[in-house]
Amino acid sequence: MALRHALIAAFVVAASLGSAAGESAPAIQDRIKAAFLYKFAGYVEWPREAFGDAASPIVIGVASAGTVAEELEQAVAGRHIGERQLRVRRLLRADMRCDGCQILFVGPDVEPARAALLLENARGRPVLTVTDSDAEQPHGSVIHFVVDADRIRFDIAREAEDRNGLRLASPLLAVARRVKARTP
Repeated sequence: MALRHALIAAFVVAASLGSAAGESAPAIQDRIKAAFLYKFAGYVEWPREAFGDAASPIVIGVASAGTVAEELEQAVAGRHIGERQLRVRRLLRADMRCDGCQILFVGPDVEPARAALLLENARGRPVLTVTDSDAEQPHGSVIHFVVDADRIRFDIAREAEDRNGLRLASPLLAVARRVKARTP
């Protein structure tokens, strides 16, 4: 229960910091998404093969031309999850794979064909795929950002979680807007 409250408090603080600074709605949303991406890392259990060794960092790959990568770089600077340092890797337009990433964020500005290819290449690999678009949750996306009553929320697809060999902690599931059950 304490973890759930800590997770919720982190997101409330991110939202209030943005609005207090007089930022635009898209800038506030990008800051909140970056905070979510950073916090998600603490609620995921990856299989051992997701990392080269015990000292390997958690790499968050960002496929987006938006400001999420900048916000995320500021948020993770000098931070660790357990013993692992957090790093951000900006994926270039030509990047169609997310090799070496434990988290993949596909922003709303990524062309649909490239987004589908990135998700397909991460499928079945120990990568937490996070998407952001106006469409329904794309196939292969574990977590999908949505705007619900002017708030950034997220949906979780348990089937994609299982397929990628990940385990999401129950406090993360508890704060999701919707958790799509596993298919029997």
